[in-house]
Amino acid sequence: MTSWPSDKPSSLWMALSREKFEAPALRSETRADVVVIGGGISGLSTALELARRGKKVIVLEAVRIGYGASGRANGQVISALTRHGPDAIRKIWRGQKGERFIQLVKGAADQLYDLVERYEIDCDARRNGWLQPAHTPGRLKRVGGLAAQWAAAGAPTGVLSDEEMCARLGTDAYCGGWENRDGGHINPYAFTCGLARAAVSEGAVVYENSPAIRFVRDGVDWIVETPGGRVHAPKIVLATAAYSGDLWQELTRSVVPVTSYQAATDPLGALADEILPNDEAASDTRMDLRYFRKDREGRLVSGGALTIQTGAAKRLPAMVGKRLKGMFPSLPENPMTSFWDGRIAMTIDRLPRLHRRGDGIYAWIGCNGRGLALACAMGPVLADAVEGVPDEQLAVMPSMPPGVPFYPVVSRFARLILPWYRFKDSREI
Repeated sequence: MTSWPSDKPSSLWMALSREKFEAPALRSETRADVVVIGGGISGLSTALELARRGKKVIVLEAVRIGYGASGRANGQVISALTRHGPDAIRKIWRGQKGERFIQLVKGAADQLYDLVERYEIDCDARRNGWLQPAHTPGRLKRVGGLAAQWAAAGAPTGVLSDEEMCARLGTDAYCGGWENRDGGHINPYAFTCGLARAAVSEGAVVYENSPAIRFVRDGVDWIVETPGGRVHAPKIVLATAAYSGDLWQELTRSVVPVTSYQAATDPLGALADEILPNDEAASDTRMDLRYFRKDREGRLVSGGALTIQTGAAKRLPAMVGKRLKGMFPSLPENPMTSFWDGRIAMTIDRLPRLHRRGDGIYAWIGCNGRGLALACAMGPVLADAVEGVPDEQLAVMPSMPPGVPFYPVVSRFARLILPWYRFKDSREI
């Protein structure tokens, strides 16, 4: 049975969204060519692509569209990996395998913004660029090399001096950094709702409040059971990320679920013009990541992680507010006035994984904080896998889920590594 949040507070994005989507629960027995479990960006982009190719697709969402991590993200659109540059990727996947993956990552933002334009998704989409400011001179040197690698791969990247970064951010807290002009930000909840609408327009059928309880084999078909009905299909796509539960235990045990907290200020009025004046998105070089962007009404939206989660609704906004006020002294005291959270799936090596079983089950997992653009790019890849495209032609090589060592302990206490991350952040490289 999938594991999903049932009592999460609404996110700011839900309140701001002009996109709405509603669908009934499954109350019957039906058939499909493919059943997609999970109504986030991964599942919907895959369902949309399969429906465009003429497949009969049913999407089962446990709660409602955008209720999980897809609708709760910070909303940054990032078309690059920062822990693995192209040179590192080529060492992991040699030859055309590596090149296909590099091009997939490089073009991920194109995929997202193309969907926004094609289906007229009203999600406050901005494509003014993404910045990675460096918090030490050593990190600046490292990201300078990263920018050069992505530029050589065809991405519109460049290195920024400390003066240039100061002007772009509105703070002198960093030592320069790099930019990717393909990036930007969106309202992720509105985008997810719009993506569901787009999938339905292409012929997919979506059911909300229909959690997959189990699936069992019946001849050439799978039967996916929900509380109110059943779906017969020869193929299943699991797009459940950190909410996979025990549907496929090996998949669940291949990632570390991490709670990502978000917080936002009230609209800042004229002060908003001084912070990120070009309306870019930013996330820095720390392992305990600091990131921020603005929404359409001039709120500053940021977030972070906590070692101890008790009292997160008070402690996280206070921590993030203190960090932001250190960078932007003109902010009011205790500036963060809204709070929400969601769970993301992290792989040990911080790379996404495509999984394909011989009995007709497919999954991709491991957004690692880059889920918005990457999930859109992975939709066609999963559709290719479902349609039987040979492994060597896929943009991501399929594999069986690798188990996380000591998973019961790691999954429960992974957040305890944060003090080590903060210590590493405080040291030069």
